[in-house]
Amino acid sequence: MKKENRIFRIILISIIALLTQGCLKEKYNNYLESISNDSLEIEGPILTDLKFPSDFDFKTETVVSVNITDNSPNTLYEVYAYSDELINSLDSITGPLPNKLFERLPFNGAIQESVTLSSFIDNLFIIRKSNEHIDDFVVPVLQNSASYTYNGPTGKKTVSKTSEEENQLSTDCANVYGQRFYVNLNNTIVSSNGNINTISNIQFPRQGVTGIITATSVDGVELKNRFSLAGAGFSTPIFTFSGFNFWISSKIDTNNDSDGYVEFEMVLDTPVQNLLMHFRSVDASMYQFVGDQHAETLLSGGSEFFYDDSGRILKDTDSRSRGRYYRDGYGSILISAVSGTFDRIVWRRVDDPTSNSQNDSNWFTFSEVEVCNDQDGDGVTDSVDEYPEDATRAYSITYPSSSTKASLIFEDLWPFLGDYDFNDTAIDYSIAKIFNSSNQIVAIDFNYVVTADGAGFVNSMAFEIEGLSPNNVASTSGQILDRNVFDLAGNGTELEQEHTVIPLFDDHSIIVNQENKVSLLLVNPISNTSLDFAPFNPFLVANGEREKEIHLANREPTTLGNSQPEVLGNIADINGNYTTENGLPWAINVIESFPLLQEKEAINKGYLYFEEWALSGGESRKDWYKDLPNYRNTAILKGN
Repeated sequence: MKKENRIFRIILISIIALLTQGCLKEKYNNYLESISNDSLEIEGPILTDLKFPSDFDFKTETVVSVNITDNSPNTLYEVYAYSDELINSLDSITGPLPNKLFERLPFNGAIQESVTLSSFIDNLFIIRKSNEHIDDFVVPVLQNSASYTYNGPTGKKTVSKTSEEENQLSTDCANVYGQRFYVNLNNTIVSSNGNINTISNIQFPRQGVTGIITATSVDGVELKNRFSLAGAGFSTPIFTFSGFNFWISSKIDTNNDSDGYVEFEMVLDTPVQNLLMHFRSVDASMYQFVGDQHAETLLSGGSEFFYDDSGRILKDTDSRSRGRYYRDGYGSILISAVSGTFDRIVWRRVDDPTSNSQNDSNWFTFSEVEVCNDQDGDGVTDSVDEYPEDATRAYSITYPSSSTKASLIFEDLWPFLGDYDFNDTAIDYSIAKIFNSSNQIVAIDFNYVVTADGAGFVNSMAFEIEGLSPNNVASTSGQILDRNVFDLAGNGTELEQEHTVIPLFDDHSIIVNQENKVSLLLVNPISNTSLDFAPFNPFLVANGEREKEIHLANREPTTLGNSQPEVLGNIADINGNYTTENGLPWAINVIESFPLLQEKEAINKGYLYFEEWALSGGESRKDWYKDLPNYRNTAILKGN
């Protein structure tokens, strides 16, 4: 289209728009005038001229059914989206892992959940944690489904044990339930006296135990430096516990004496049944456990660590790959009492005669193991119970993941064309479904922050939750409502709605960059399959005109909404499906938080593959919003 024709068309639209009424008319005219002024600099088709597939819903996500079958006791599953961010984390020494979808014990031998993934993700990363093994699998997503069935031992070989030991391992919740309770090294005291080095005041908070470690050099081998602490840069991998923690650092020099060693002894002021020891970079000096009060079981270490049961020796088979990959540099070993309890752990670092390396650095730390405490009595052990003091709650599943937020962006001139910078009102948000121990939903939390106030209107936002009756909502808290846009029942739901409608706020402009949380509690628990999938049915109400709901493409209005309101002017949504005649929407939900556009900069100018993605109906460039080389024009993004 020639520039002159485009200018003429815009002027003609401006004349027609004079027939519109109120502040919508004023805002629309201001917008048309600004476009007319800018049009002389436009090259190529503008966004509103492009023809998008009529049935395209502009979704950046897909719902996947996850089916896991495992009848083993004391077994925990973690499920992640297998993304570039996850792979990079696995290849580094930092944590925790991103994009966790959920963490769950099988219920009656199975886990059946639906998760929402970025459309370009084709695999799930599943970690199985039991007392005997920690294993991981990459499971493909096939026809919107991912399935895994456990068929017996995997990973490290199972050590032959007596019946008493087997019973102990099945009840002490070893690796699975020790993952959250790590040692407190914040107040340790380091001292040395000749060839004896000590680190004391090592605290195990859950059991009220304090330990002291003494390192003694024997026969010419020396502890090269005093004990020290390595910081959060050595955060723990997935095979140990959650979060960040300090590590105890030590370095030995064998001085070419193959008979020497450094002996480490940890004495506890209160006996315990078991502990978890975590290690990193064993290098060319092997661990040899010699204490008579305890036995050891290697839980994780991937392909690199080997444990000789007869000699009680832990060996790094490739000492050169320090921290190279999360399985080959880290490991966890269960230390259990031979009989009853123990208060003393003894191990040696001895030279590996097959290696020429002499100076060997190493980091180790500990975490606690409980005996399956369940203080709220809901049948879910405390250390995997996200709500250990509330018998009505046990787990949660967060959309889009436990570590990320989605972006919901709006143009508020519907049903008229906008400038498609999608920054009139925008939020970054997550939705957490909270489950009881029977895997039924008991509550829903909306965590959000308003990220854009590019509107001339005062806008409101709400979510319709299809499948949830308003009468089954006991209460709602955290709503920010002062303008009487929504008429609410006492439980915080909007009156006269078929499905539950939860307003979040009714004036976006006063809460920009403010973290907010809206929580609703259910009267009766319901199955997850009863509800619509997150993000449910969000919508914007522009300038307080309640019936004018702005929804995602091809979604239905609520009971109180009107998808074809009677307004004067050049209406762009002629079908009432929240898309223009050319298929362009007024709202887009992006499964990741991403930078917004500056004023009057159309989304396809800032995100260079948006057009290709949308014109293909979502088949091409599914990752158009990612921060990848040549994907963005950062000069017109906010914050740049």
